[in-house]
Amino acid sequence: MTAASRGLGKASALALAGEGARLAVAGRDMAVLGELVEELKAAGAEEALAVHMDLADRETLKPAAEKAAAELGGIDIFVGNCGGPPSGPFLSISRETWEEAISSIFLSMVDLSHAVIPHMRTGRWGRIVFVTTVGVKIVQPNMVLSDSIRLATVGLAKSLSHEFAGEGIVVNCLCPGPFATDRMEDLITASMARDGLDRAAAEALWLDEVPVGRFGDPADFGAMVALLSSERAGFVTGTAIALDGGKSRAY
Repeated sequence: MTAASRGLGKASALALAGEGARLAVAGRDMAVLGELVEELKAAGAEEALAVHMDLADRETLKPAAEKAAAELGGIDIFVGNCGGPPSGPFLSISRETWEEAISSIFLSMVDLSHAVIPHMRTGRWGRIVFVTTVGVKIVQPNMVLSDSIRLATVGLAKSLSHEFAGEGIVVNCLCPGPFATDRMEDLITASMARDGLDRAAAEALWLDEVPVGRFGDPADFGAMVALLSSERAGFVTGTAIALDGGKSRAY
């Protein structure tokens, strides 16, 4: 589980812990991850450990995956989560920012897939879940970086789902809408500063198109991660499932 220290990553790790999984949680802040490890054990994880990984630093990716595999006896499930890139209109975003986001959001998932799939092939069983955004289904204002780059992750997942299905490895994407996380708070604050809105108006930018009329509970997202990571999901592959309170009108 990458980017596991907070938000949807943490909620997903806790949900897997509740299923009795053996977990490696990855991130940059080892102190925060150490606290999370204790929470995971209390939540029911059979085993939990923290590994250092910076998705923006390619040199940390494979060593972290190999450490997790060595200490847990292999890798059967990979949940690829990453923090969101800066928001803003297209003309405000430099090429350098695009390159940084492509590396940390997309190429990190390519590199980590290279690292984990051989372990799954050994056991002829695997679950890969990429956390993307509802922006791959419905464009979101001022989210051009996230909407564009995460579409590449959806394409990666679809390709992998075809290539490895015969070896018992299924690959899916979850596409979250507005959830009550630190990331959502950052986006609301950015909207207030950029557009001169009060908080109610900034929240309305994200909720006006959500039929359920509220921000999502991260625990509900974690429950779906746990389901797609389970034996029961063996016939579900190549999908991009929206968890968005109905925001996306697509079928």
